[in-house]
Amino acid sequence: MYEIINLRLENWFYINLPCNFFQRWAGYMLSYGTVIPALYVTKDFLQNLLGEIKVKSLSARSYPISAMYVGAATLIVTIAFPDYFFPLAWIFVVMVMDGYNYQRGYSSFMGENEQGLAGNLIATLVSGLICGVLWETWNFWSISKWVYTVPFFENLKIFEMPLPGYLGFLFFAMGTIAFVNFLRGIKVYKSYLLRATAVALIFSLFSFAMIDRNTVFSSMARIDQLSFIAKARFDVLRAAGVKTSFGIDPAILKQKERATLDMMHLKGLGYDNYLKLQAKGIDTIQKLSQSDEDTISRILNEPNLRRIRIYLKAARQAHSSQLTVSPAL
Repeated sequence: MYEIINLRLENWFYINLPCNFFQRWAGYMLSYGTVIPALYVTKDFLQNLLGEIKVKSLSARSYPISAMYVGAATLIVTIAFPDYFFPLAWIFVVMVMDGYNYQRGYSSFMGENEQGLAGNLIATLVSGLICGVLWETWNFWSISKWVYTVPFFENLKIFEMPLPGYLGFLFFAMGTIAFVNFLRGIKVYKSYLLRATAVALIFSLFSFAMIDRNTVFSSMARIDQLSFIAKARFDVLRAAGVKTSFGIDPAILKQKERATLDMMHLKGLGYDNYLKLQAKGIDTIQKLSQSDEDTISRILNEPNLRRIRIYLKAARQAHSSQLTVSPAL
């Protein structure tokens, strides 16, 4: 669902994903499929560790209807004005799901607060922060990864995530646990659960297709795609079992080949995007660093200028580093 919303927000995109359809979609299923277990197990562990936490009870007389209306309104505002209200995307699920759960008598955060209990809520918030930090840490060092392009926060980042974005994991965790509460509530109605499962599967497969079409920026290049590598070196790489460009030792390449490989790997630019730039005479990091947003946007057919700025910034930093190192050489 969040991936579908991101088609409008364009707050993140994916780089260096596998070319193979089955590998890529199996990766989607595994990656997204571990989110709920990760958050729930972490929350459960923390809740057992912290024990129940007593707080002053809250009155929730008009909560369910108000929460669902507010949740729906935040989604509408987010979709209508994504550049300004994108943070609300992480709030609407919490409001809608928890309001519905409360109304139906399922487990809910408000229902617990009404009883003066906050252990589940606090454990959920902390689990979101823990899992979020771990996900961002692992993502930063990965080859296949996501990159954020959040309006107003393109430069203030820890790992790939803008600093304020870590607060989003708190609401993401609440929405996830609220969804688990919903599933637990409907499990007594097996026909409902089967329908929900069918809908979830269809929706997930649809979202995978939309991710491929709109959110994947580059794929991991196989060595047999790389026409710039001389045949002698290609044969050596193939004999060594190298399958993708990331398995290539740059030391065995000629200078021009190495420059091409560096540009391909620049923030996951990818070989297909490199070929588009090369056709317009931009075949080195230096030339890319001297270009502008509108030119690169037209060449790559990428209207999201926030994505383009990611690559121009990376090119300028890489070129600046090369100029700094060159005199010492």
